[in-house]
Amino acid sequence: MLKTEDKTRVMIVDDSVLVRKYLSQILSDIGMEVVATASDGKIGLQKMLLYSPDVVVLDIEMPEMNGIDFLKYIKTNPPPKIPKVIMFSSLLEEGSSAVFDALTYGASELIKKPDGNIQDNINYLKNEFNYKINGLLSRKDVLSESKIEKIETKKDYAVGLNEFDRVFENKRVKPELVAIGSSTGGPVALRRIIKDLDNLPVPLVIAQHMPPGFTLEFAKNLEHSFNRMVKELNNEDKLEAGVIYICPGGKHAKLVKIDNSIVFKEDNNEYEGFFFKPSVDIFFKSIRQYVSTDILAIILTGMGKDGAAECVSLKKAGAFVIAQDELSSAVWGMPGNAVKMGGVDVVLNVEEIGLAINRFFK
Repeated sequence: MLKTEDKTRVMIVDDSVLVRKYLSQILSDIGMEVVATASDGKIGLQKMLLYSPDVVVLDIEMPEMNGIDFLKYIKTNPPPKIPKVIMFSSLLEEGSSAVFDALTYGASELIKKPDGNIQDNINYLKNEFNYKINGLLSRKDVLSESKIEKIETKKDYAVGLNEFDRVFENKRVKPELVAIGSSTGGPVALRRIIKDLDNLPVPLVIAQHMPPGFTLEFAKNLEHSFNRMVKELNNEDKLEAGVIYICPGGKHAKLVKIDNSIVFKEDNNEYEGFFFKPSVDIFFKSIRQYVSTDILAIILTGMGKDGAAECVSLKKAGAFVIAQDELSSAVWGMPGNAVKMGGVDVVLNVEEIGLAINRFFK
């Protein structure tokens, strides 16, 4: 049993007494410490300042202050300790705008409330909360910032936009394609990148870990927010220059070249060891094998190692690889492991990545 001071501190904000009761038991059973509960967002804000939780489990529909307004408040009035926020709501359905409101205003993860009674879904919820909370807070098997500096002196990769120019001069790549892989925290990072993008003379394709149904709404959300052409890909679609594409959630994604056109192929196969869909490793590998190595590959925030191995292969083959830095990542798992494995040319803050993409085409 963990000592109390070693446990992850969680606060539950939900207007249902039963939800608070069952979640408290579930979180306790998986080794978390529930330090506070609240029945609405306004009370939750007060208790958050008082108890400084590591994680807030947040409902959306609540009296006084709902979950989205709670997120907006802490985004504009950040507390001394900013918790990771997991939305837990029945509103997290396919195509729900609430999903993207939550992600836009800073939620790190989403868990849909079961359709049945919570007590009938205890094991499912234990697995979901255990995996996602530990993933959000884990820094295991990822390089620390002090090690980054040591590697930088060996010139294994550069850090920052100023260093980017030096690497770019030595490794001139004229990308046929910009390919991005992301997971936890990715929707927020992608919005920041797209905000800075010029119109590109090549397609930009995003493989974001998402369940089926959510990626179409995500594409619509980005298109409306930034007045850009953003599409969810369909099988056999030919990619067009200047368009931003989102790979469909819940299935693997591949790109191939047919008669000088880059074509999307959905892949419904199951691959051992590739739990997340679309897998960034499978996506990047298809580009390297069937499209080109003259690409710009970007690995963003996310749990685990998906995409890290293929970043190594892409870099060796001549592609230019950028990783999001730890400071701006919700979870520095995917980009951190790409760095650790030697698969990155430049590490950039999310606020620099869009500007760096533009430089490839000037």
